[in-house]
Amino acid sequence: MAFQASKLSILLIILTMQSTSFAQSTINKEARKVYTAAGMSGLRKSIAFDAPIGDLLSRTGTHRVAALSNSSQKDSQNYSSSTVLGQLNSMFNITNQGNTSYFLKTTARHVDFEEADLLQASSKRLDVGVIGMQLSRSNLLRYLGVSYISEENIGRPQFVDAYRIGDGSGFRIEGGAQLNNKWAFSFRSDYLNWGGDNVANIPALPLPISNSVDQVRKYHNVDLIRVMPSVGGIGQWRSGIHFLNSSYGEQLNNFGRLVEEPFGNREKIGTLRTGFNQTWPIQALSKTTLFIEGHVDYEFKNNMTASFDDKTTVAFKIGATWTPSPTHRIQLEWQEFHGTRDIRSRSGPALVILFDGL
Repeated sequence: MAFQASKLSILLIILTMQSTSFAQSTINKEARKVYTAAGMSGLRKSIAFDAPIGDLLSRTGTHRVAALSNSSQKDSQNYSSSTVLGQLNSMFNITNQGNTSYFLKTTARHVDFEEADLLQASSKRLDVGVIGMQLSRSNLLRYLGVSYISEENIGRPQFVDAYRIGDGSGFRIEGGAQLNNKWAFSFRSDYLNWGGDNVANIPALPLPISNSVDQVRKYHNVDLIRVMPSVGGIGQWRSGIHFLNSSYGEQLNNFGRLVEEPFGNREKIGTLRTGFNQTWPIQALSKTTLFIEGHVDYEFKNNMTASFDDKTTVAFKIGATWTPSPTHRIQLEWQEFHGTRDIRSRSGPALVILFDGL
């Protein structure tokens, strides 16, 4: 179902791009003002990047495999995972109504996740929606958008012959505003209804054990943002609250027995995050910048700590961005996440492409 919806969404994007291409020259002049304000305030980054939800999903995956595979002693081993992420994000101006510019927003994302010797998983996601942006009389930006989201996932534990596969769909509401010329905030809420199958092959049994899985996933975040000149470049300070809540319906396997998830019918994880991103132009390379980023997360809520508890995470990112035009951007970075108790860590590359149609 989600795969078919993805194909229809891609077709919608192509048709919309074709139908609006002749109007772009007149529409872009007005839309460029709000788009520039989004970039300067840090709100364009809030729209484009899905890093907080990806981190919470990675943490959940680690806690799940730790509970399923480990056994008995709390905090008895280290959990090292890796991710490879590719993402395309685009915004195309489709119309202006008064002082409001409307954009078709698309995000396509693929992530491979591996927990060393425990789990291999992948996730594909497509978001398609509309965002309205406007400038106030004080030239302060505000925006509000809604998107349809579609996701496909597969996970294969390495400690047992099993897999979980499924897909889901839902919606996202997001928005943000500049509070003044120095400060801005953004928010986002996701709702995803996911369904799939869990299958395990047990040699002693005549046929695999299987059961259907129904999951409702909700994600919420609020970020406070400050962009400023800093040490010869541009600095961006960002702090926020991020919360992920997953609930499961009752599950019966093909033998008629009740199946329970490792943490019951609900998984909750919430973090407080604060960090700083610093960008410098590379003089020797035209239209290229170098950036480093560091942030600290603290888990204020987590009901999945039966196998280990590592509440505070320190993260570091380094990368480069090539901007061939003001609205096209390619960013390659390396990410490192380490729990302060040295129980949990994650690392890997990320490629993000912004291709906006202004």
